[in-house]
Amino acid sequence: MALCSFVLLWFYPQTLLGGYRIASLILSLYAETRLPQCPIVLRLIGISYSMWTEQARWALDHHIIRYRYYEHIPLVTTPLLRLLTKKWTGPISVPILITPQRAFTDSWDIVAFADREGHREKLIPFALADEIRAWHDRAEIARRANRVIATDAISRSEDAKRDSLPDFLPEFSRNVLTPLADLAIAYLGMKYEFRHAIVAEEKKKVRALLREVRQTLADKKYLLGQFSYADITVAATLEFVRPVEDRFIPLKPALRAALTQEDLSAEFADLLEWRDQLYQEKRSTVQSF
Repeated sequence: MALCSFVLLWFYPQTLLGGYRIASLILSLYAETRLPQCPIVLRLIGISYSMWTEQARWALDHHIIRYRYYEHIPLVTTPLLRLLTKKWTGPISVPILITPQRAFTDSWDIVAFADREGHREKLIPFALADEIRAWHDRAEIARRANRVIATDAISRSEDAKRDSLPDFLPEFSRNVLTPLADLAIAYLGMKYEFRHAIVAEEKKKVRALLREVRQTLADKKYLLGQFSYADITVAATLEFVRPVEDRFIPLKPALRAALTQEDLSAEFADLLEWRDQLYQEKRSTVQSF
């Protein structure tokens, strides 16, 4: 147990050096899977403000399932994702949940896993599974559109580029290293094939979802009459319309501004109020460590 503690605590990601952050992930994963004296824990790799990561974390936290969380750094930790998932070619993205049995690489699958392993109310109850999947798929179109809109907004703001750089980079170096953010933006454009997307057309996709949500909710508290993953997937999508408050997902000011779509925020203020109330009542305490 002493060896396990040394590996997990010495390299735990609290240091200012980025190399230690990456070493933390590699060494703790090695310790938990290779050293018999180490307890097996779930590991979730994601991007803290990602819509996809948030819905996966919400499901795990809802079921009070403990997990160790690691922040993914695009380009830098991508080879490690391929190693963990054994997906050597094609696009790869987060969230990824590593369990002793397998790696889950899709937020829907992570939510389903949480439902199987958890003991609280199901987020995808069998009787509503088809309807919930339909909401997930419709929201997925809007999430992808939001990603295009947000990436475009960040690319136009030097302050947002600085805010999007990894936290471990010293403040004095951020002005010099903003080209790294440009590289990441170009990488995302190639990865998700949206380099030539038109923002106005993408907004139409988001607006279409939000109008449907408004019509379905009417005066109801939940989309399907009871709290479910349908509510979570829509609430997570709204993160890139106007981010939720910092106590749920901390963001630096310029990045928060870039993720805010002022026109849609004004048009769908009622849905943002619904989302904020949902967070207040249903977003459980974070179970990561």
